[in-house]
Amino acid sequence: MNADKRRFKLRPLSAFICVHPRLILSFAVFLSHVALAQSRPPFATADVHASAPGTREEGGFLPEGRFECRGATMLKLIATAYHVDANLVAGGPDWLASDRFDIMARAPSRRASEAALREMLRSLLAERFGLAVHEERKGARVYLLKVDEKGPKLRAATDSEAPECPKSAGGDPGLNHRACRAFSMADLSRLLPQVARNYADLPVVDATGLTGRYDFQLDWMSRPEYLGAKADADGPAAVSLLDALAKLGLKLEPGTRPTRAIAIDRLNRLPADVSRGTSEEPAAAAREFDVAEVLPSKLENGRELKALPSGQLEIRGYTLRELLKIAFEVQDKRIAGGPKWLDEQRFDVVEKSPDAMSPRAVSGMLKTLLVERFKLETHTEDQPVPVFALTTGNWPPKLKRTAGTARSECSLKQTQKGRAYACRNTTMAQLVERLPSVAQAYIVQPLVDLTGLKDAYDFTLNWTPKSRLSGVAVGGGDAGSPQAVFQPSAGGNDLTIFEAIQKQLGLKIEERKYPMPAIIVDRVQPLAAGDR
Repeated sequence: MNADKRRFKLRPLSAFICVHPRLILSFAVFLSHVALAQSRPPFATADVHASAPGTREEGGFLPEGRFECRGATMLKLIATAYHVDANLVAGGPDWLASDRFDIMARAPSRRASEAALREMLRSLLAERFGLAVHEERKGARVYLLKVDEKGPKLRAATDSEAPECPKSAGGDPGLNHRACRAFSMADLSRLLPQVARNYADLPVVDATGLTGRYDFQLDWMSRPEYLGAKADADGPAAVSLLDALAKLGLKLEPGTRPTRAIAIDRLNRLPADVSRGTSEEPAAAAREFDVAEVLPSKLENGRELKALPSGQLEIRGYTLRELLKIAFEVQDKRIAGGPKWLDEQRFDVVEKSPDAMSPRAVSGMLKTLLVERFKLETHTEDQPVPVFALTTGNWPPKLKRTAGTARSECSLKQTQKGRAYACRNTTMAQLVERLPSVAQAYIVQPLVDLTGLKDAYDFTLNWTPKSRLSGVAVGGGDAGSPQAVFQPSAGGNDLTIFEAIQKQLGLKIEERKYPMPAIIVDRVQPLAAGDR
């Protein structure tokens, strides 16, 4: 009996810590995450939804204390919330860069700063997705902005005004022009990834050692135009961003820098309330414009669409079917029915909202306006519409199944021959969702996956941008159709996206009719004078 008592004698806490240090550390980290989440201010209203298939990424921080986004991956949301580049978000599940979400949220105060909104976004991700992270330092790949061997060729700023670098007029029409005033090298380092992403596809770090402010002009070709000009001996002189920087006595070099990074400790795939918001409906929800006017168009030719920072939207010279396309966010071919004048009469719409609105809010408010002024009634049903169908064709796919659980993502790079789109752990369903955004000139109809392939694969697609094709023999339809571009390219080395998919993946894109949700116009009335 005494032996049994000794066997179950409680140990002191210090002994427990020595035996189970990892358990204690994990528990401490958990408590710190809970305390941190509770200390962050929440949004007053917030609505989170899984994005509809094919939703393109847009949105961000808006005036009046709002955050609205559509089609945002969790990787993008975490990078935004913690103000880091997406390359500096480590860990997490394989769906981090593939699942997409729509968020509409408003802060308690309309004067909330962007920094405060980021804190609220962190709180929202912790609440709805169980996100827990920690910060660490890592050697991240960057570009170093340096002074070249001949020294800087910069003119000191002539005044002490606020730094600016707007687009400038004049000069060669084939170049980008920036007139920078009172700009520091740190300012330039922040600017380059924003205006020259196809060159500076990594963060740029100021390593010049220059502390002054300068006035200078920056003129360069985008990378695709530069590569095209370089290949065409009879074309315009090729001027890269590196050439433009060299004129200033500067250069970009690849390097690494210890950088603040975010490591994911915990993340849930589906929040419990993914289809619900907070107790109030989010405030993007003013469903009508403050002022709205619809009139027969005064434009003789063409169309205009302007979204002004003041919150005013001007749409001029659009048919009603084209307005419905904007309001319902679909293509023309997916709006069916209605009288002939939907495609003939053109209108001007001038609308004023209290402040700048997101594209999603504008579409919803425009829909409300058209319903009111034209007595519009519609319903949605599946109808066969022209699509591009990704199929296996008559040959086996040339695809390598992914190994492991790498993050599902694709990255686009410019190459000497065109574009390289490297995908890992990617299904064909994910490919048809992502491809239209990087091959817009080719994928001009909805793209659907009819391969029947369910596995995830690692692959790279290499193709020539449509604007740089040296010539394509037309076999059927116009030069942008899959039937046409499967004929041999006139240049011999060019590959359209359709040819690349066939030759490199063993798949095929075909034009077909396929059932897709369509907006059916049941009832619409001509614009009455009293309804304008």
